[in-house]
Formats: sequence, structure tokens, C-alpha cells
Amino acid sequence: MLAFITWRILESEPTAFLKAEVHWQIDEFLPIDQAVLADKIQPLIQDKYQLNLHEIKQILESEPWVGAAHVERLFWNSIQVNVESQDIAMRWENTNCKTKNKIDCIGYISSAGDLFIPKTIISSDAVLARSEANQTKIIELYTDYQDYQILSGDMIITSFSRTDIDQLTFEPNVKVILGYQQQEQRLERFIKAYSKLKPSKKINQITFDMRYPKGFTLSY
Repeated sequence: MLAFITWRILESEPTAFLKAEVHWQIDEFLPIDQAVLADKIQPLIQDKYQLNLHEIKQILESEPWVGAAHVERLFWNSIQVNVESQDIAMRWENTNCKTKNKIDCIGYISSAGDLFIPKTIISSDAVLARSEANQTKIIELYTDYQDYQILSGDMIITSFSRTDIDQLTFEPNVKVILGYQQQEQRLERFIKAYSKLKPSKKINQITFDMRYPKGFTLSY
């Protein structure tokens, strides 16, 4: 009788019997639903006897918001999937875009210096980076940002724009043009100058152009 019932199930829903069971553990900070990830791996879990765990991992990590995916077999018919969210070290805007509404115009930079551009955009207080969409240059930008922030001490960088020149913005709204060479030396000169001018009320909205051998210009 049991064999007959099993045969009837297989006859009516053969794929349901072959499909692997997935146990999920999702990072609470992941800004997309588990269902999105489940849909991605559906074609890969239809046959529990032929599961390719590495391929499942790759498919999951192709989602921009997934920082890392760990997949292991629990039993012959089930797998465990642990998903870590990407972290946001910087917000990012593409300097080649005239509008932010196009694909590849806005995204994020992770703490590993990797650019990721998801479909789902969330709000963030992270420092804003502006550059072209070149991964090698973005890694350099992120490294330079960290160096600039260390040099700046308690002064908080709120944006870093890299086009032909480097430009920083500090809280509350102090812009610093560093140019395309000797940026660290120019930043050090700015910090010294700013510490002397800080008592001024107008210092909260001002631009320092440090592209001069021994001085700088101010604009309000």
C-alpha cells in the first residue's frame, strides 16, 4: 500500500520529490527579501541528487547585495544556505552620468573597496564618493579616502570627488580642492590653515583651493 501511495505521488508531482530542501540563514541587514534569492537558485535545486553547491554559491553571490554566501549539504535531500549582506563603506555616484536615474549611475563601495550597483537602493549616511565606474580606480579612491581621513583626524569627510582632480568636503560644508598631485601635502596645509581660520563664522561654507605652491585661495 505504501509503495502504491509513493508511486502515485511521483506520478502526479515527480519534480517535487526530487527537489532539495533549503534551510536559510539571512543577514538581518540584507535589504532584499529571501524570496529574491530563492528564485535565483530554483533551477539549481530541482534534483537533490545532482546539487552543485559551488554553482549555488556563485548564483547567490551574483546578487549585488550579497557579500558572501556559504552553502553546505545537511543531508542527502537538504542544504544549508547562510547569506551575509554587503557592507556600505561609501555611497557612490558615477561622474559620467548626467542623471542618477540611469543604470550604473549610483551604487555603493564596500569596506573591501568593491563597487556594487544593486537594483534596490537604500538610504545611507556613509561618505559620498564620486568617480567613474572603474573598479581599479575605485579601489585606489577608497584607499586614498582612508588615508585622507586619517590625516584629517577629527575632521569628518562627507564627500570625495575624483575627476581630473581630487576634491573633499568636510562637515559642515567646507570644500577642499587638492588637485591631481601632492594631495596629502596639500591636505596637511589645509588642516593647518583651517585650524587658524575656524573661529570665523563664514568658515562653515567656504572652499579652499590648495593648488598653489605655498598658499591657497578662499571662495565663499
